[in-house]
Amino acid sequence: MQPNAESGARTADHSGIPVTHHGRTDVMAVLKLSLFSNNLPDFFIIDRDGVVDIAKIETEEDRRDATFQWTGPSLATFGGTGMLVRAVAPPGFCLHIATFDDFRIESKFYTGITDPQVKAQVIKESTFVFQAAEIDPNQASFRSVAFPDRFLRHRDFTLFAEPVTTPSELQSACFRIAPPLHPEEF
Repeated sequence: MQPNAESGARTADHSGIPVTHHGRTDVMAVLKLSLFSNNLPDFFIIDRDGVVDIAKIETEEDRRDATFQWTGPSLATFGGTGMLVRAVAPPGFCLHIATFDDFRIESKFYTGITDPQVKAQVIKESTFVFQAAEIDPNQASFRSVAFPDRFLRHRDFTLFAEPVTTPSELQSACFRIAPPLHPEEF
């Protein structure tokens, strides 16, 4: 499943999550997917109890932990913003940039935050621009909205939000979209 204008609609549940697109907040359908590394094709982004890395899928639990929902407007075209949230229980967790931990990516329970300012900050730090990867424009990169010079990338099998400039860094910020490894609902 490569993102392009000809690929058509993706499977979506219609629970809807608020997203901002061109300054307007809408409730969009949620698109399920899994993401694997462009340069390590057997390694998927996986959320294991709050620690987000890339790893080989070995168990059914790994399949569940490597299935996400993209809250942006589309996976068919680049340019929208959204969040990557867990598609499988427990619900309410998103991939979040932990600024206190060297910009490491963690899983954050954002739906349980009651302070509106804190919640808004967490959502901002968890929102990414879905764009063509510089190293391979047919694949995807996720650029931080809160920190526009930083991209989701793997380093030593750990996920971070970091600036990318060298070919190796650009490669580690390039991901391929795959059908959800765990297609069932919660």
